[in-house]
Amino acid sequence: MKRLQVDFVAPSLWRLPVAARARLFLVTLALLAFFIGMAILWQWLRLDQQVEAANAALALARQQVLLQTPPARVSRVLSEPEIIAINSAIGQLNTPWPALLDAFESVATPDIALLQIEPDHRRRLVKGLAEAKDHQHLLAYLAALGSTRPFAGAMVSKQEINEKDPTRPLRFLFEALLDDGSAEVASGQPQEEP
Repeated sequence: MKRLQVDFVAPSLWRLPVAARARLFLVTLALLAFFIGMAILWQWLRLDQQVEAANAALALARQQVLLQTPPARVSRVLSEPEIIAINSAIGQLNTPWPALLDAFESVATPDIALLQIEPDHRRRLVKGLAEAKDHQHLLAYLAALGSTRPFAGAMVSKQEINEKDPTRPLRFLFEALLDDGSAEVASGQPQEEP
């Protein structure tokens, strides 16, 4: 018969058989993996909550910025002075400067000194200041200017003799009316582009 060993004291871990130690190692490893997985999951949930909180804060900040900025006006009624200013600017942009300057250059003579020109878009005319040697040159200049395109006529609005100059030229203000092209349309002739 075989001898029995009876030990009434609980065996230590190191005295367990190999299979029992392996099972205990696997159970410990499984518990450790479980707790590491739970820690990772907990950290992931915390980061997800922080990202959601940051997105909510950004959305709130955007909403506050939108509430603070005044809304863009879709349609705006312009006041009368604004309309006049806009129309004046459009008129200045639409001034046919090449045609006007060509007309003044074509009627230039040594007897007339053109000092200033200024278009008046509302009245469709060009105002000017010039000096002539005498009345005959003044009238000849205005007749030539009034018959040159893009003008439909020219007339003196004010004249005076410049006493300060030793040659005593005749200084005059004139207005040259711009041709609207209706005469050419009525006659069937094509209009020239300005």
